[in-house]
Amino acid sequence: MQSLLSLRFLAIGDSLTAGFTNYGLSFHPYSIQLTNLFSSLNIPITVDQQGHCGDHVVPSMVKRLEKLLSNKDKSYYDWIIILGGANDLSYNKKGVDIFNQGLKLMYNMVLENTNQNTKLAVMTVIENAHYSPEHRQDKERQTLNTMIRNFAETYEDKTRICLIDLDKNIPYHSLKDVNERNAIWDDLVHLKAAGYDQMGKIIFGEISKKINQ
Repeated sequence: MQSLLSLRFLAIGDSLTAGFTNYGLSFHPYSIQLTNLFSSLNIPITVDQQGHCGDHVVPSMVKRLEKLLSNKDKSYYDWIIILGGANDLSYNKKGVDIFNQGLKLMYNMVLENTNQNTKLAVMTVIENAHYSPEHRQDKERQTLNTMIRNFAETYEDKTRICLIDLDKNIPYHSLKDVNERNAIWDDLVHLKAAGYDQMGKIIFGEISKKINQ
């Protein structure tokens, strides 16, 4: 990967973007590891970390993104990373509504109202310990993730969009090794610092592929 000028990232989301850990006594956002990994390749980045604990996609996060973009030049951000939906799901919002009334609006906001050089990274929602994969509420999460994947896979300009499938890369229920699970999971919903570092590594891997294309 060749050295580039400093890249500007916007990371918008909820407590999983904020890096909520140790029951809120400390924070370790994935942006720390993301910055370190790019820096190790002599690619400086700055991350506008906009993770708000408890935030819902509908309507709060949509409005936050709109305000953030309206206050910046259209070419200000090189990458915009969006992760949301966990809190909406916890309030029994249907996956299809979270996507159509929230995430899809945010994705289109980025793709239609920024410079063509601005790239969008969309992330699936990780599972949690509250609900098994067979539970009705987790089925809504799975529906939401399918819609996120489909949006990325069917968007025409593949150079502008990147799917980061956290759901497949940071499991809970299928992770049978208790020591491995305890190393990354903090409570029933959030991650430990090592888990957020794993998020950063996954994001780095997918975005660096796009940069190299």
